[in-house]
Amino acid sequence: MKIYQISDIIPELTKPTAYYVGVFEDTPDPDIEWPHRHGFYSLVWFTQGNGINVIDFDEYEIRPNRIFTINPKQIHNWNYSVDSCGYFLLIEEHLAKHLNIDFSLPLVDLKTDDIQFVKEIFKRMSLDSNQLNAIPYLILLLSTSETPRKQLSDTITQFKKWITENSNENFTIEQYAEKLKISTETLNQLCKGETGLTAKQLQLDLKITEAKRLLLYSSLNTSEIAFKLGFEDNSYFSRIFKKKTNISPANFREKYLKTR
Repeated sequence: MKIYQISDIIPELTKPTAYYVGVFEDTPDPDIEWPHRHGFYSLVWFTQGNGINVIDFDEYEIRPNRIFTINPKQIHNWNYSVDSCGYFLLIEEHLAKHLNIDFSLPLVDLKTDDIQFVKEIFKRMSLDSNQLNAIPYLILLLSTSETPRKQLSDTITQFKKWITENSNENFTIEQYAEKLKISTETLNQLCKGETGLTAKQLQLDLKITEAKRLLLYSSLNTSEIAFKLGFEDNSYFSRIFKKKTNISPANFREKYLKTR
C-alpha cells in the first residue's frame, strides 16, 4: 500500500514544508489510492457534512464539529458528502516529534464554547505560515474537548506505540513494563482502567490490527504473517485471529478481495 507525503496530498506546493493548513472545501481532491497510508500526522475538522471515516478498519461517523486525527502509517479511507466543509492540518513527523504530538484518539467532538476559538486558530494559520506556535495550543485545546473515549495516559500511549513499532518481536509484558519503568501489575492496572483490556489483551489487539493490514496489503501468507508478528506458530495465530475477529485469516483476506 502506498504511503503518501504532504507533497502528494498538496501537489501545488513549490517547496518542502514542515506543516500545511488548508480549507477543506477549497482544496481539490488529490489523485490518490483508497485506502492508503500517510507519512505524516493529519488533523481534519469537519465544520459541515456527513459520511464515514475509516481508520485502521474501524468506521467513524463524520459529523459537524468533529475532528479526526490520524497518525503516520494508519490505514485510512473515507466517504464524505459533497457539502462537507472544514479545515485540515498536516504535520511532518520530525515537527510532530519536536512538538511531542502523538494522537491517542481517532476523534474528538468540539465543545460549543471552543468552536469559534478553534476556527480563529485555523483561519490565522491558513493565512500566515508563521503561526507554528499555534499548533501546540490547538492540540492542548483538543485534549480538553469532548471525546467518545477516555484520554489515554502518556504511559499507555507509549506502551501502544512500542507494541506497534515492535510488532515483529515477541516481547513480554514484563519487558515492556521494565522499559516503562513500572511494575507489571501497575501496567495491567493502567491498561484495564484506560482501555478495559489487560496489557496482554491490548498487545494482542494491536498485533491483530497489524495482521489485518498485512493480510490485505501484502503478499505474505498466513504462516509468514504469524512469523513476522512473533506468534509461536501459524495455528496459534489463526486461532487468536478468529477469536478476535470471528473469521479466519484466509476468509478475512478472501472476503475483502471479493469486495474490492
